[in-house]
Amino acid sequence: MSGRPVADPRTGRPGSGVSDFGTRASQFDDHPRFYFRSSDDTVPIMLRNSNQDTRDTQTRIALVTPPYDADTAAALEVLGPPIGIFRVFARRPDRAHGIAGWGRYYLSRRCALSLRHRELLILRTTARCGAEYEWGVHVQVFAAKAGLSAGQVRSVTGGGPDDPCWTEPADRAVLRAADALDRDSDLSDADWTSLVAEVGEEGAVDALLICGWYRAISYVARATRLAPEPGAPRFAEVT
Repeated sequence: MSGRPVADPRTGRPGSGVSDFGTRASQFDDHPRFYFRSSDDTVPIMLRNSNQDTRDTQTRIALVTPPYDADTAAALEVLGPPIGIFRVFARRPDRAHGIAGWGRYYLSRRCALSLRHRELLILRTTARCGAEYEWGVHVQVFAAKAGLSAGQVRSVTGGGPDDPCWTEPADRAVLRAADALDRDSDLSDADWTSLVAEVGEEGAVDALLICGWYRAISYVARATRLAPEPGAPRFAEVT
């Protein structure tokens, strides 16, 4: 995510005109797409288990906290809302600015992929990596914008591209690409041809970069033991 923070970077208080993360979550709780508990489907076991339910979730490194110095405030300003992972990146402002530059491309309309296909790649990659923190942030903030139903969120988390909820060839091609990249660090000729046919060559290149980037993000979220954001969904909520 990129943009202005939802809290004043020096005080930590909510900024004007923007709700805080917990408030945004409560809005999603009222949306039918996010009523995950259902009796009609059973989601398979997570492809790669999260460490957040089995280990101490105390964050291993200190997050920056307000009041922020000028460099840290500027770093958070370009990253976006002061959520946990951004407060890790902002420990070193030069790193934060570098990350924000990439975010301004792939999280914008300049990306060669649609928001829906970008989010399918992100959700699939983070789920396969067991990165419940980052997966939860993207379900909370982007799943409805991407037009994902509750069944599709269940499937992208623990199902597969051949599940009946995926009726569009482009969705299936994107999900197969994410699975192959996670499994093999490569795409077969068939997977490459299918992906390019649906999203174009530039979209395919962006898909490779996004899957690789969110594997890196998953490493950060898991290895630092980031706790879920307030109101963010958990893997257990889609089973």
